[in-house]
Amino acid sequence: MLMEPQVLRLFSHGANVLDILSRIEPAAIGMMASALQRGLGETFTPEVMRDPPRVGLAGILKQLSDPEVQKALGVLFLLLKALGKAFGHLNEDMKALEGLMAKMMPKK
Repeated sequence: MLMEPQVLRLFSHGANVLDILSRIEPAAIGMMASALQRGLGETFTPEVMRDPPRVGLAGILKQLSDPEVQKALGVLFLLLKALGKAFGHLNEDMKALEGLMAKMMPKK
């Protein structure tokens, strides 16, 4: 049962996830989680959660001048850039795999 293709694929995916996680500094993760928890606690107070602010177009433009919002947007755009790069690498890998399979499989 352990040699089933689905189980082997699951092990492979698990190994990839563990590899990615092993590259992240544990102290940095703890610091980021703690900072995120403090920031969320300061921002989402019970009063704010009972009556969240409504923001229109003018409010959005005003928020864009807030340094904290600008930092968060910077991180968000870095994440989006990383996702774009990941999709680019995925496309390259898929093309390489398709080329390899085409060489291995005879044409009918």
